[in-house]
Amino acid sequence: MHHRWIRVAGLAVGAALLFGGAMSASAFSPGSQSHTPHVSFARSVQHHASSLLNQVGLGEETQVAPGTIDDGKDLLPKASITLDQAIAAAQGAATGDLGEVDLEQYHGTLVFNVDIGDHDVKVDAQTGAALSSDSDD
Repeated sequence: MHHRWIRVAGLAVGAALLFGGAMSASAFSPGSQSHTPHVSFARSVQHHASSLLNQVGLGEETQVAPGTIDDGKDLLPKASITLDQAIAAAQGAATGDLGEVDLEQYHGTLVFNVDIGDHDVKVDAQTGAALSSDSDD
């Protein structure tokens, strides 16, 4: 579900950037260094689209080191197991390279969402049980 929203948001931002780029290109007259109001509008659209995505948590993601928590660090005090225990449980449910880890709510349960290879493994943050292993789109 999270990946679907990222795709939708990416398409929206892509359209805004494409529109902004087209407006910028048409607003810049060859042989002149002056911009028309269209350029300001295009930049404004790009800025607002980026700002909106950042506010809802879908902005440009920074890469984190494998095995580190990307989202949900503030929820760590609520977890009964450690990050290392969650990773070990996830590696028992799927094979592949270790990626980022998120701590989030999943069907009312606090889980570590661990990227292992092409799988998202959800590990119960209280019991350490692997709840699901879904293919990562």
